[in-house]
Amino acid sequence: MPLEHLVSWLSGAFGEPAFRARQLFSWIHLRGAESFHVMTDLPLALREGLSANAELTVLGTLERVRGKDGAERFLLGLRDGLVAESVLIPDPPRVTACLSTQVGCRMGCVFCMTGNVGFRRNLGSDEIVAQLYALRKASPNRISNVVLMGMGEPLDNLDQVIPALDIISNDSGICLGQRKITVSTIGLTRGIARLTELGRHYGLALSLHSGVQATREMLLPAGASVKLDDLKLGLLEWTKAIGRRVTLEYCLIEGINDSLREARALAEFARGLPCKINLLLCNPVKGLPWKRPDDGVVLEFMEYLYPRCPAVTLRKSRASDVDGACGQLGASVLGR
Repeated sequence: MPLEHLVSWLSGAFGEPAFRARQLFSWIHLRGAESFHVMTDLPLALREGLSANAELTVLGTLERVRGKDGAERFLLGLRDGLVAESVLIPDPPRVTACLSTQVGCRMGCVFCMTGNVGFRRNLGSDEIVAQLYALRKASPNRISNVVLMGMGEPLDNLDQVIPALDIISNDSGICLGQRKITVSTIGLTRGIARLTELGRHYGLALSLHSGVQATREMLLPAGASVKLDDLKLGLLEWTKAIGRRVTLEYCLIEGINDSLREARALAEFARGLPCKINLLLCNPVKGLPWKRPDDGVVLEFMEYLYPRCPAVTLRKSRASDVDGACGQLGASVLGR
C-alpha cells in the first residue's frame, strides 16, 4: 500500500493514528522488514493483528546469474508459481535495478524474447516493489536508479505501476527520487497521456526502433494502431508538462532499420522534440533470426544522426552473456 492508503487502512482496521502507519511503512520500505514480528517499536497487539490480517510480499530468488561485466540476472518466484526476471546493473557510482511489470508481454515485438513468449499476467504493485527489495538485499551497494525495462509493457499495467512508483519514491521508504526512475513504453498513447496528467517527474523512454511507419509496425505489431505523428504529439505534451527530455530507444537490427533512409526518418521524428537518442545493438535471442549490424554500418548511422539530433549515445548491452540484456528476458516463462 502507498503510505496514504496505509494510513487509512490502519485507522479503519485497528484504530491506529497516522504515525503508526508511517512507522510501519518505514519498517517495510526503508528497513526491509520481512516479518511484522521484528517491528519492535509497534505495540504487540498491533503486530499480532497485522500478522493475522495482512502479509508482506517477499520474493525468493530461484536463480541468480552473474555476467562477465558484473551485471546479474535474477529469477524471482511468485506466489502462483510463475516467475519475474530482474537485472541488477552496477555502473559506479550508479547501481540500477531493471524491474519487470508483467509476466510475459502482449505487445509482440518480434525481436524480443518476452514478446515471443506471450502474456501470462500483470504483476501487482507489491510484486514490482518486492523485486526491487530482492535486488537491494543482494546488492553490496545502494541502488540509485530504477528502470521499468524488464518483462512487460509498463503502460499496459499502469494501475499497478503507479502505486509501486509512489512507494519507491516516498521519502519515508527507500526514497528514490522521481528523476532516478524511468518508465519504458512502446508508445501506448493513453498511458503517456495519463503519465502527463499525473505530473510526476519520472523519466520516459520510448521504444521507437524506427521512424518509418511500415518498419515500426513490422517490428512492433502493437504499435500499428498508433501513427508516428500522433505518438510524437503525445510526447511533446509530456515533455512540456514534465519539463524533461524523452529518451528514444532504438535497437539497430541488420538489414531492417540500420539504413541511411531509416537514419533520416529517425532524425525527422526527433526534430523539434526535446529528446536524446539511445542506440543499442540487437542482442541475440535463441530461436530468433535478428542480428546486429557491422561496426561500420553502426558508425555511419551515428554519424548521420549527429549533429542533426541533440544527443546520441550508443548504449552498451549489459548481462547479454547470461540472457539478461534488453530483449533477452522471458525464456524462463516458457513451460511454467
